[in-house]
This record gives sequence, structure tokens and C-alpha cells, in this order.
Amino acid sequence: MSKITIRNQLFFLAASTFVLLVVIFLVFYSQNKNIIKQKNDEYTLNMISQLQHDISSYKNSMDNLLMNIAYNPDMQEFMLEKDYGKKYEISKKIGSVLNNARLMKDGIVDVIVVGNSGNFYSTFGGNEYVTKYQELFSASPFITGLKEVRYGSNIAGSQFFIAGLSIFAAYDPEFIGKQIGYCYLVIDAKEIAPISVPKIDGEEMKFYLIDRDHQLFSSNDMASGKDVAAFLQRAETYDGQSTTLLLNGERNIVHTERIPELGGTIVSAVPEKALFAEIKELRLNVFYLLLTAVFILSLPFTLIMNNLMKPIRQMAIFIKGIRTQQSVVPKENIQLEGYLEMTILSSKLNTMFNEIDSLTQILIQTNVQLYKVEIEKKHAELAFLQSQINPHFLYNTFEMIKGMASMKGVPEIKALVQDLSRIFRYSIKGAEEVCLQEELDMVSAYLRIQKARFKDRFDIQLEVSSDALKNLVPRMILQPIVENAIIHGLEPLTKKGLLHLTAEIDSLNRLIIRITDNGVGMNEATVASLNAARDGNQHIGIHNVANRITFMYGDEYGITIKSTETQGTEVIMQLPFKGEDYVQSPAS
Repeated sequence: MSKITIRNQLFFLAASTFVLLVVIFLVFYSQNKNIIKQKNDEYTLNMISQLQHDISSYKNSMDNLLMNIAYNPDMQEFMLEKDYGKKYEISKKIGSVLNNARLMKDGIVDVIVVGNSGNFYSTFGGNEYVTKYQELFSASPFITGLKEVRYGSNIAGSQFFIAGLSIFAAYDPEFIGKQIGYCYLVIDAKEIAPISVPKIDGEEMKFYLIDRDHQLFSSNDMASGKDVAAFLQRAETYDGQSTTLLLNGERNIVHTERIPELGGTIVSAVPEKALFAEIKELRLNVFYLLLTAVFILSLPFTLIMNNLMKPIRQMAIFIKGIRTQQSVVPKENIQLEGYLEMTILSSKLNTMFNEIDSLTQILIQTNVQLYKVEIEKKHAELAFLQSQINPHFLYNTFEMIKGMASMKGVPEIKALVQDLSRIFRYSIKGAEEVCLQEELDMVSAYLRIQKARFKDRFDIQLEVSSDALKNLVPRMILQPIVENAIIHGLEPLTKKGLLHLTAEIDSLNRLIIRITDNGVGMNEATVASLNAARDGNQHIGIHNVANRITFMYGDEYGITIKSTETQGTEVIMQLPFKGEDYVQSPAS
């Protein structure tokens, strides 16, 4: 495409757009067709589900009716009675029970009980036809497929469902648990699941109910014959599926589901012609609309193609001019004449160049800041080197003083010198980061020296959580703050003072250290100056600690100072949580 002229590319774009519109139309048509089919499937499944529910409900009613009849005490007695006189008396009772049972549910044509001893009773005289099916029944209720049961001429038809079960003795100790007879219900097939559905474009959705012996027993389709029989035979092979089959020469969308209660099948059929009638009309209308749109759009497309070339040429000239400049940012903004998109494009380009210029300035300022930080670091290292005295000389001097104090019997001086030696050794040697426990040990040594100096002028309280003790912190960050609290806060105090140090891990996973005193405090201007300034000659200890924390961990960490005159000062240090799992880099 890079070697094809933009005019030809635009023609190609137009042709591609036309093809795309056709494809979109075809996809739209296909999707709408699928949606209609999906909606039809959902509706069909709902109808089938309703039929299944009706059949299940009817079957449950028959099951309950059979169980109530079979285990009625009079019925149990009738099954076992051999005395004709008593049998006659009992038959009057069960006759009433069976007739009531027959009238309880529509579709029950006859209720029959037959005992192994030859006792029988039928509400409509059908016992001679049903006994040949008794091997199908067990202790659980069961419904057969359509069976022939012949009644008088007043009963239309001769095909019925037979629901039945074996009767077992439940009360007589001699026969309890033994099979003593059978109970049958002769049921009109059309009453099990009446079918009533609306029409689709003048044609009714067809439903066919088939029994366990593959016989059609109910349908809302008046047609019959070999075509319907062959259609149903094919449909039964698609259990639980949706497919398309021919019925009477027309394509029908067919769905098949099982009827577990009857061991049969429900088959639904919807003619495709009726289902997709509206969408076929839509397809023709969209086709004419597409042709009209192509004709109408051809004129503005030609104008757009011609007008598009001018701003593109302007852009090419502008970009070529940038390449001849030494700076990546043009001296003047680009102004493209043309469509709104071109105006937006020129605005975005100008915004981009301005952002590049801003980012360049930020990069320069960042580099300058980094150089300043590096210079500060070098100055700090130089000051540190200048402050060092030969450590071996000082160590030996401290040891000599300790020895003299021990010889002279002055343990206080020995303890003070030992603490001073520990502080000196800690301050000039070791890793840049140490655990908080080490830092607290050093501060404790410093506080013992100050306590020796000030006697009982102030008390010290330390409260540190166990998880904070193992946190890594910069070396020598507590001593300058504690020293500042004693010298500037507690020393001028006329009453007894308190120095309180706490450390904990907060909910944001930060180490929070608070150093609080009840000393003379500071005014608001001094506090604001300390919180805002991070360099200068005053309060060097606090500034150095704050700068070290910020340089090491970022601007979100550092020191905050709160103070009220005559009430005291609180210094809050925020540091990142570095627990036991944190791996410290080796000291350089």
C-alpha cells in the first residue's frame, strides 16, 4: 500500500467500505435470524417445560392416588378376604373409595383392583382387559404406553394409558410384605397434557406427545398419516436437541425433549417460513437502502477526496521543515486547513510538541537536581571525613579511661566511658541501614550519658512494638532528634520533664516513630520553618535526618514536627516497612 497513490488508496477504501457494508448487512441479517431462532427456542422450551410440568403434576397425582388406594385398610382387607359374605360387605366400602378416586381427576376412566386370591373390583368393568399387563407393575407406580382397553359404546376410543402398581400386605401379620394384588387406573390420554399454543404468522406451533412405545397420543396438529409418522420417527432421534426437518414438504425447526414420567417424548415443530417472514422483508428493504446510500455518498466522497489532499501536502511540508531544524520542537505551530479532523490533528500535534518541550525542560531540571543531590552527598562525605579523628587513638583512650576508673573504684565513670565508646564506634562504622533494635541500643547509651548529666530532671519512656524492632532504618537518625529534644526542649524546663519515644507499624505498612517531650515547645512560625526547610545552618541535625530519609526512600517519607509553646514538641518520623523478609544490600 505504501507505493500506491493516496487517490487510489481512497478508491480502495471506498470499495472496501462498500464490501464491509454488505458484510455488515449479512452479519446483521444472520444475527437477527439467530436471535429470532433463539427466542423461538426459548419460547419452545418454555412451552415444553410447561407440558412436562403438567404431565409430571398429573403423574404425581396418579401416584398418590394409587398409593392411597393400595394401602387403604379396607382395600388391604378386601385383597385377602376369602369369605363371600364379608367380601361383599367390604366391596361396598371400597366401591365408594374407588368411585371417589375416579372422580378426583379428569381423565380417569376406570379404577380397578385385582387380588391374587381372585377378588376384584372395577368402577367401569375394565378388569378383564388390564390384567394381562400386570407383569409391568411393581411396588412403585408405573404408567404404560397406550394400551387397548375395550369398554361399552359410550366411551369414545379404545386406546388408554394404564397406571398401576403391585399391592403388598401392610397390616395382616401373616401376609405382611407379600404381594397380594394389583391396582390400576385407566386414563384418557388427551387429559394428561392438553395442548393450547398461540399462532405464529397465522400458523400454529405444533406439538406432538409420544408414549414409551413410540405411539402418538396427543397433538394440536390435525394432520396425520405416513408423513407425520416418518417425521416423528426422525425427530425422536434428536433427543434434547434442536434441528431442521421436512414436514409435509416444508422446513420446520424441530426440538425434542424427553418425558421421564411417561418414558415418552415431546416434539415441537415451527415452520421456518412463518418464523422468518418479517426478517425476509427487512432484508429486501435494507438492500434497496444500501444501493441508495452508495449513490448518495459518491458525490461527497469525491469532494472529500479532493479536499483531503491539500492539508496532507501542508503536513508533509511542515514535517520536512522540522527535519531541517536543529531542535526537535518546531519554532512555529502548524496550521492545517481542511476538515475538522485535520484541525484536531494540527491541535494535537501542537499540543504534543508543547508537551515534548515541557518534558525536555523537566528532564533538564531533574538532571540539575540530581547533580545537586550528588554534590550534597559529596559534601556530606567530605564533612564526615573531616570530622573523623583517628579511631584507634580514641578507642585506646576510652579503654585507658575505663581502666583508670576501674582501678580508682569509680564505676560510674567506667559505665559512661563504655557508653561513649559504644556511641563512637556505632556512629563511624557499619552498614547504612540497621535494625531499629540497634538504633535504640545506641540511643539508650546516649540517654544514660544525658541522665548522668541531668540527674533526675527528666524521665524516659520507650514503647516499641515487637514487629518494629526488626525494621531496617538509616543509621544515626534517632540520636540527633533525641539530642534536640533534650537541649532545646527539656534543658530550659524548670519542672521535671518527660521524654517519650514510641515506634509501631501503622495500617499503611509504614514505620512510625514518635519522639515527644513536654519541654518549652516552639511557636508556630518556628515549626512552619522547620517543616518547610530542609537545609540551612540552624537545626542541622533534624535537617540532615530529614534529607537522608527523603533521599533514601522518596518524598512520601520524612519528618513532621508538631509543637506548642510551653507544652512540648512531637517529632514524627515516617519510614517504609522493611521487616524480617527484607534483604539488605551489602554496605559499600
